Amino acid sequence: MRVFIAIELPDEIKAALMALQDDLRQTRADVAWTKPENFHLTIKFLGEVEANQIAAITNACVDAAASVDSFVLGVKTTGVFPNLKQPKVLWASVAGELEKLQSLHRQLEANLHALGFAKEARAFNPHLTLGRVKSLKNVAAVTAKLLMAELPELSFTASELIVMQSQLHPAGSIYTPLAKCNFR
Repeated sequence: MRVFIAIELPDEIKAALMALQDDLRQTRADVAWTKPENFHLTIKFLGEVEANQIAAITNACVDAAASVDSFVLGVKTTGVFPNLKQPKVLWASVAGELEKLQSLHRQLEANLHALGFAKEARAFNPHLTLGRVKSLKNVAAVTAKLLMAELPELSFTASELIVMQSQLHPAGSIYTPLAKCNFR
């Protein structure tokens, strides 16, 4: 099964991101937009894992979650990966108590590495994926509009990690929570 570790977002932040998507859609760019119910903050993508690994993964998450207190996160700015000349991912950045988020990420990486999962080669760059660019059609218009966008100042208290299964379907991914791990 395909698995990742995430922090769920509250409905008001999902609604703000959906409103931004609606505005960006007006450019008619060729983008696969993230479904609002699938908005989340990925902490670690594990990829394909065996069902018998879920208990150990959950224990690693429980341990990492117990290493931090609940903390405040919010949305801030917008941007693209990897760059403006060839954007592949449109995103909103995460703001708030990022030092606690980074600490959680480091602990989770160490715990999962002990189980045999590779550490990320890239630095952890917390973001919320709005959509994935499929072609260059109207890409300049959508990136210009994205970078001019102003997000409302919304925040929430992150209080748990979720071990999530991702099932790929033609209509888009379906996410199913497998375990919830509370922060201390």
